[in-house]
Amino acid sequence: MTNRIFKSCSLILIVLLLFSENAFSQKFILLQKGSKEKNRLKYEIGETFTYKTKKNDFYITDVIKDIQNDIIVLSENVLLPSDITSVYILKKDPRNSTLKNLSFLSYGAGAVLLSANVINSLYQDGSIRFESGGLITSGILFASGFGFSKLRYKHFKIHKRNKIQLITLYGD
Repeated sequence: MTNRIFKSCSLILIVLLLFSENAFSQKFILLQKGSKEKNRLKYEIGETFTYKTKKNDFYITDVIKDIQNDIIVLSENVLLPSDITSVYILKKDPRNSTLKNLSFLSYGAGAVLLSANVINSLYQDGSIRFESGGLITSGILFASGFGFSKLRYKHFKIHKRNKIQLITLYGD
């Protein structure tokens, strides 16, 4: 009885070790500005990667299939990190969601102030009338919302302090 349990446990352990080669390894591309951890962006296998190379003046979007010590294997290309000049990070950078929320907040505040001004004039006079102070403040709020929407981080250019690294942890 114990011999059969020992054999089945051994068989399960061998199967787990054979199929868990990738479970213990982690591979990713790290985009980092300076030495701060806050400025790191991580791309893992299976994610879409939009990049510009030294040979091309346009961005190419591809899916990461594998990351080795010196090359990035994409679904349609093999890429050296030294060939990359810029990476498109508009949807990847978490700071962009903060700027997007701030721009929506400014747009919303401008709309609320403008509608409150209209409702107040309708209640008091029975006609739509805009006060100059309310229009100026609403315009400033709309303009600041537009400005915040244009401040988002779109490109990570590889130069000086901006680095691209291929990281393989516990891999082959």
